[in-house]
Amino acid sequence: MYKKILLFSAMAGLTACGGSSDSSNDANVNDDVLSSSTAAVISGATEVELYYKNGDVNESLTIIDPDDGEEAFVVQSSIATTYGIFSLDSNGEWTYEVPENETLGDLNEDESVSDSVTVTSIDGTEATIRFTILSADALSEDNDSDNDEDNSDDALTYTCSDAFDDDGSDDANPVVTGATHNSTTDDLNELLNSGDVQGGDEIIVSGDGEISIKDTCFDAQVLIRAESIGSTTLETAAISNSQNITIQGFVLGPNDASTLLKIVNSKNIKVLRNTFDHKDITDGQTSVVLTESSEEISIAYNEFLDKNIVVEDEDGQINSGSYIKFQYDDDTETMATNAHIHHNYFKNIVPYVKAGNTTPEGDADREAIVFGDSGSQDVETNHLIEYNLFEDTDGENEIMTVKTSNNTFSNNTFLNSMGSLSFRLGHDNKAENNYFYGTGDSTLVTDANYETGGIRVYGANHTVSNNYMENLSGSSWRSPILIDSGDVSDSSNGNSHEAPTNVTVVNNTLVNNLGGGIFIGRDNYSIVPKNITISDNLVTGNEGSLFNNYANDESNTWSGNQSYATGSAVDNEDGTLGASELEVLSSEPATTPPSPLTRQDVGPTADLSS
Repeated sequence: MYKKILLFSAMAGLTACGGSSDSSNDANVNDDVLSSSTAAVISGATEVELYYKNGDVNESLTIIDPDDGEEAFVVQSSIATTYGIFSLDSNGEWTYEVPENETLGDLNEDESVSDSVTVTSIDGTEATIRFTILSADALSEDNDSDNDEDNSDDALTYTCSDAFDDDGSDDANPVVTGATHNSTTDDLNELLNSGDVQGGDEIIVSGDGEISIKDTCFDAQVLIRAESIGSTTLETAAISNSQNITIQGFVLGPNDASTLLKIVNSKNIKVLRNTFDHKDITDGQTSVVLTESSEEISIAYNEFLDKNIVVEDEDGQINSGSYIKFQYDDDTETMATNAHIHHNYFKNIVPYVKAGNTTPEGDADREAIVFGDSGSQDVETNHLIEYNLFEDTDGENEIMTVKTSNNTFSNNTFLNSMGSLSFRLGHDNKAENNYFYGTGDSTLVTDANYETGGIRVYGANHTVSNNYMENLSGSSWRSPILIDSGDVSDSSNGNSHEAPTNVTVVNNTLVNNLGGGIFIGRDNYSIVPKNITISDNLVTGNEGSLFNNYANDESNTWSGNQSYATGSAVDNEDGTLGASELEVLSSEPATTPPSPLTRQDVGPTADLSS
């Protein structure tokens, strides 16, 4: 239910066009009156702002006319304007109603549209009423005070406050401390705003359809869930300007919506144990989009499945879209911060191979997760991405592309996934304790292990530590660990490749990867990485360059690294590293791989306790 809030920006008097106007088509205007009358002065509500879905506007105009009997308006009944329906009686009382409209429903919070209607006095004097229709997402709680008495049924349950830190400990099994309610998808909003639902309650939702929650805030989590995991299918869901809402147990898709779930400018939102299904979808589609000033968002125990078809149209455009996209809003220069993404299952993004080709294209926007764009690289988003399983996510060069700062990626498992975890833009990101695994010698795009990669880095002050990589087949961009060269020293909010500086690569273990091991610089670009610390890493294998000091810059420091090369592998391809920088082992060292995450550890049915 939408609050009925009106904001009148002007109630100005208006001297309108005079009696010389051509009103010959108006049956209520007397031609004899027009020829001799003095123009009327029309005033009142002629400039009006309103929010979409706020209900009817009921206002009035006044008219002053020195000619006897002419202080009246030509009646208009249900006149269609661009966006509304307008009616006016002879005394100047008017109404303006805005029906459901897809264009208005798609307005962003900072967008509006204009509409207008012309009214006429009986002597032919015209005036224009102008309407500015703002997005329903732009409703401000500051406007509530003038309408509390008349709209008590529509008042928010709780005033939105600052977001609070949440470690995700309740995400596996949310605790319900309050009452249980039942609702259909159609009746959910009315229930949420009825006053009957309190923080700590749960709502069991039945019936297929859509969920769209706006301007709804509680002082504790309200759990909105399917009766059982996977029992209810939604076409789409959206949450905007809301707080403390949990969505659990639904199936979204397959369908042709561009976005299955959108979260806009909301706080303390949890998305738990849902399935996002894209099987056989031929249009561009994203599972979850987060945008504007959203904070403390948990996305946990979900599954993201089956981007199994790549379709290229006649213009060469493909059906792109990622599983999760953190979208930077250029107009407000904001984006979501402090998200916690954990225990999710990301499965099957097929590679894009043009007809007649044998290698995938490096197409954009088909990653598993996208963090921002070139404009957001200095935004400190502070996301934590941990304990997720990525399997066969082969969308492009990057499994995840990171274009924001201060994020941590830890304890994730990557199985047979083409591409890399890429710190593409930004600073102070961490990749630690992750597991990257391929199934062996694969050189064909049809093989599961084709061009499986590890971690690629640009920018400043990153840390790559305690990661384990085995049997990866990636080379060049998809090398196991690549602290790449750059084409600029400072990307300055552009989309160039900023040469890495002040990066730490420590305690990583790489075993039997076809593309070698750790590369500090490469011949992709001309500006080599500087102030890089490479210490206590172990690389073994029988192919490729195990340690490659392409940069060979005196600002880079090496210590405590070990290698063991067999077959055609080379310990130190450039021969620039001394014994204290790299110890060449004479026998194969013992390595203990970490336990990878399995299907049982992640997704909607994992860790369900009674």
